[in-house]
Amino acid sequence: MNVADRTYGIGRGLCAIRPVAGLDSSFSFYAFLAIRPLLDAVSAGSTYDAVTGSNVGDLPMLIPQKTEQRSIAEFLDCQTAKIDELAGMKERLIDLLREKRAAVVTRAVTRGLDSTVPMRDSGAEWLGEIPAHWEAKRIKFAARLHSGHTPSRQNADYWKDCTIPWFGLADVWQIRDGQAEYVVDTSEKISEAGLANSAATLLPKGTVILSRTASVGFSAILGVDMATTQDFVNWICGQSLRPEYLLYVLRAMGSEYRRLTMGSTHQTIYMPDVGTFVTPVPPLVEQDRIVASIRREKADIEALIRKVAVAVEHVKEYRSALISAAVTGKIDVREAATTQ
Repeated sequence: MNVADRTYGIGRGLCAIRPVAGLDSSFSFYAFLAIRPLLDAVSAGSTYDAVTGSNVGDLPMLIPQKTEQRSIAEFLDCQTAKIDELAGMKERLIDLLREKRAAVVTRAVTRGLDSTVPMRDSGAEWLGEIPAHWEAKRIKFAARLHSGHTPSRQNADYWKDCTIPWFGLADVWQIRDGQAEYVVDTSEKISEAGLANSAATLLPKGTVILSRTASVGFSAILGVDMATTQDFVNWICGQSLRPEYLLYVLRAMGSEYRRLTMGSTHQTIYMPDVGTFVTPVPPLVEQDRIVASIRREKADIEALIRKVAVAVEHVKEYRSALISAAVTGKIDVREAATTQ
């Protein structure tokens, strides 16, 4: 039956519904959640999915007596609150695990693995004390610094027969969660002509990259030779610095990015500030041990994050199934209420 005597737009992408007489608004809220998949079946759109007010108003709905509607709504209010609390606790656990993962990286790259070694002041505020036998130097003195570039879009020849991977902000999604270390794929490529006639540089495999505009602070290692846009700053490591160790240093520098980022709308870390970045430089054998240790601990934490995330999805699926069962009469909420 028709569930509303009127549907009307109240703004872009929104539809207001006035329920028919005899339909409790709280019950109708849960009922609409239950029949949400029916909207997917009729949604259409070239840019984004959409439904009309008529589509919404014509949705079929089982409508019990008003007193039973009220009982169902009260039952679901109680049960969904408990489920939401459980899901929230698990999501907070995921947040804590992510914080622990970040702490593991920061502690290892700034303090090392031996807690008994003598320490000294690094001279860099974000670093604090480092093991006394380590160096602390600007990254540009331990690795060659390059900025990316975009060949002119006005010259069609620079965008024909494109074969050179070109990493840009459209590719940041690959490294946004901090799990991937290496990148090999790009959404766009540039041509040999574009590379030859611009400031873009073909960077060798093993180059460490960092996004410095818009999506600031995301880092990775190039898994193949490629170029980057000007939104990235890039380091080719010298003999004293492993790319993998530098990657983890960059992922520990969030406080520096926040301190140096300029602009409220289009956020940027300018190249002169990039040139001031400081990294610890342990002996190479120690860098290798630190990287191996971080990877082991991260793998354990990420496995636990995935396990908890699956549990969250199961809780949310149970919530949807419970709502559907309650509003369609598959469970007797009066009986369920006596066992709460």
